[in-house]
Amino acid sequence: MDQRGLGFPPCRIDRGEQMHVAIGTQGEMAKLGPTGEPTDSFTRPFPAPILDGVTLSDRWVGFWVEREFRVARMAALPLQGDWFDGPGRDDLRLSSLADSDIQPAGAIWHRILDAEPMAIGSVGGNIVFSTLGGGIYMIDSEAREIWRAQYPVWSEISDIGVQDLLVSIVESPEGIVVWSQAGGVAVLDPSDGSLLSSRVLELGDKLSNAIYAEGGGWLLMLHGGTIGLLENIGERPEVLETSGPVLDAQYDGREWRWTGWRHDGRLSEGRVFTAYREGIGVAILEGRVMTNDGEWSDYSA
Repeated sequence: MDQRGLGFPPCRIDRGEQMHVAIGTQGEMAKLGPTGEPTDSFTRPFPAPILDGVTLSDRWVGFWVEREFRVARMAALPLQGDWFDGPGRDDLRLSSLADSDIQPAGAIWHRILDAEPMAIGSVGGNIVFSTLGGGIYMIDSEAREIWRAQYPVWSEISDIGVQDLLVSIVESPEGIVVWSQAGGVAVLDPSDGSLLSSRVLELGDKLSNAIYAEGGGWLLMLHGGTIGLLENIGERPEVLETSGPVLDAQYDGREWRWTGWRHDGRLSEGRVFTAYREGIGVAILEGRVMTNDGEWSDYSA
């Protein structure tokens, strides 16, 4: 694997089938090849942090949110061709809230969002995303709306209100599964967004992300040093302790492997094994770990 670093501190990698996109803490972006090698120098298409994104076959789609200026943008960037640096923060500061000229550089399409986005996922080549105080939407890759659905309501945690954000939207054999940080989980029909089932899981901590893999079931990343495991949505989750917060995970066909806060870990035959890591692992790919200094290192567990 290419050993070149990214040149910026990453917070995650939005994995695709053949290409991946590394995301920086201040809105930096870099395209990566199948095994994680940078294909170009990094750019900053828009002067705001990138909240969430998905990598499709020919494009990346995601959200930029700058809370100081009350700005939220959604856009698609092509995976082929060059990416470019966009406007600076001064441009954003001086622009009006509806200034369509201030947009991510090189975007195939872009939208100004009037509500703060929360989570995004890919479903059969389409995009499903949610906005705070809005709802859940499915659009195609050209931003044409397919359907919209109401935000799920979980009566058991309704008193949390606006703080209970959606953190993950995932396609699974059961349907489109949306997860809230308080443990609410709802399954939507991919054809029209109608609610198929809903429940609240007792996790003992806030949920930060949920990943599904065929053969591996669900791995739930919790804010503290624990993970949750379940085969399907109707089960009671098994919560296991790790050496610290888990920031990314992959299922290799036999076992779950992950990286996170100063450790790498794996789940083998129901047991958690961890190994100490000097830095913080933010992404795992093809048996390698991207750390928060933008460098690749060997997976250690």
